[in-house]
Amino acid sequence: MSGSPLVEIAYEQIRHNLLNADYAPGMLLSESELAAQLNMSRTPIRDAIRLLEKEGFVQTLSKRGIRVNAIEVQELFDIFDLLTALYLYTLDVVEQYSGEINLPKMKTHLEALIEASDLKKYRDYYENGLLFMRTLLETIHNRHILQTFDAYKDKILFFVVVHRSYKRPNRPFTGRVVYTELYERLKEGDIQGARQTLRNSKWHVRDEVIRGGMD
Repeated sequence: MSGSPLVEIAYEQIRHNLLNADYAPGMLLSESELAAQLNMSRTPIRDAIRLLEKEGFVQTLSKRGIRVNAIEVQELFDIFDLLTALYLYTLDVVEQYSGEINLPKMKTHLEALIEASDLKKYRDYYENGLLFMRTLLETIHNRHILQTFDAYKDKILFFVVVHRSYKRPNRPFTGRVVYTELYERLKEGDIQGARQTLRNSKWHVRDEVIRGGMD
């Protein structure tokens, strides 16, 4: 991150808008428009865009503007495969060493997720789902696993929020059933059941994405 406060402000605001699905994939933005919206010059906007390009969210097109990138479905599948492997490994460690999962924290995210689904707040719904899973990963105190998760979390959030906002706005929030089932399994100490819930969820997500109904 640049040492300039204006660059940081521009980066955070544009990134916030991307994750809220305010900018749809394929949309063309301009430095001038962004500068006017944020009430700053184009220089910090340009530097903020470079940072977002490195993260894969946007691409600068010569003489055309800044295009909001889409995330390819195969990339999403690859990320889900990786994260599912991390979740299952965490459960293996928990089972082997009797690790104590922070169930109260998981319950807090689960309740926030359910409330967001009732209010149709897409970003809050998916973000709390991801934080629910991050809490599970925190159990084994492996900072490299957490860093890996954090590196991909916002890409998933961007994809699912955009997909829900523009393609399937009226589809029910069925993911809450999975999170609730996983929480209940963990609460009961049923690690094998939790593993099966995660495996089933992985294939459910693939099927939903293929059918165009990401939940």
